[in-house]
Amino acid sequence: MARDTILIADDDEENRVFLKTLFQDDYAVAMTSNGRQAMEYLMQNHQDVAVLLLDMHMPVVDGRALLKVLKVKKVTDRIPVVMMTTTLDSELIKECYENGAVDFILKPFTPEIVAGRVRNTISLYHNAAHMRGIISQQTAQIKEKNKELKAFNDRLMEVMSSIVEFRNLESNAHIKKIKGISRILAETAAGLYGRDYHLTPEKVDVIESASALHDIGMIAIPDAILLKPGKLTADEFEVVKSHTTRGCEILEQIRELQSKEYVQVSYNICRHHHEKFDGSGYPDHLAGDAIPVEAQIVSIADVYDSLISDRTYRDAFDMDKAYSMIVGGEAGVFSEKMLDCFTKSREMIESFCKQYT
Repeated sequence: MARDTILIADDDEENRVFLKTLFQDDYAVAMTSNGRQAMEYLMQNHQDVAVLLLDMHMPVVDGRALLKVLKVKKVTDRIPVVMMTTTLDSELIKECYENGAVDFILKPFTPEIVAGRVRNTISLYHNAAHMRGIISQQTAQIKEKNKELKAFNDRLMEVMSSIVEFRNLESNAHIKKIKGISRILAETAAGLYGRDYHLTPEKVDVIESASALHDIGMIAIPDAILLKPGKLTADEFEVVKSHTTRGCEILEQIRELQSKEYVQVSYNICRHHHEKFDGSGYPDHLAGDAIPVEAQIVSIADVYDSLISDRTYRDAFDMDKAYSMIVGGEAGVFSEKMLDCFTKSREMIESFCKQYT
């Protein structure tokens, strides 16, 4: 809606008439004789007002008092206020600027100066409002594109993880548990160590989604090794360990289909979810916080679910035993911070996993 009205608040009728005559050919002009009337007009017609010309000294409610109210109500964010005064006191000027005034007009009026300042003020505010509208529209479009991209990335993760499931390498329940446990741990870590790990809500979402691809490299491991019922030889185990790097090679093929953050988080999880905090893991023997936080999170999730699930070579451990094995170091070395997150979220993790038993 166009703002085409100049509101004049001045107790001097001669000044009001002068200003109306100056602008009436180009704008609608509304006039009030005190601050209360001006406030009442703004409450009903604020969407039409292009600028408020406000006299400093008026009866009932003067200009200074009204300006403070307009500042508190954030009216000055939308409507420019030009103060009219007979003297330019430095402290008074400072106070008015702090309360949202954009300019001053000195009485007695000089027509050319008044017209120039008022029109420039209206033009500046109009252009600023136009730019805010453009920015708001572009921001909304970007948010919608990001939403669509996230949905696409999530769907891509589901399709890729389904490839592993269809080969009977992982059960659907395992993939769901990895995602659920990873989310619980990531949210807990964000609450406890958010500054250390830079875990934003957006990154937590990405970790949950990307965790489904932690073992995508298993599709490159030969069936003779992957499905072998007995114990693997040392050479065969080395081939299995290569699923971390093989998985990254697969992810490289879909790099252009994913957002930059999904690419990096997926890669880190796929390559480093078997690293250990003491450097004894694989494939790169990373140690300490050189291991990306997303890989540390999925590592605990993967180990925990492996312990509470049946394997061809052993029965599942109960949850108490699995918990004690992880915090006691029997299932690998994890950081103290991650173990703290695991401990504090234990009840949530166990409750979540019980729905799959």
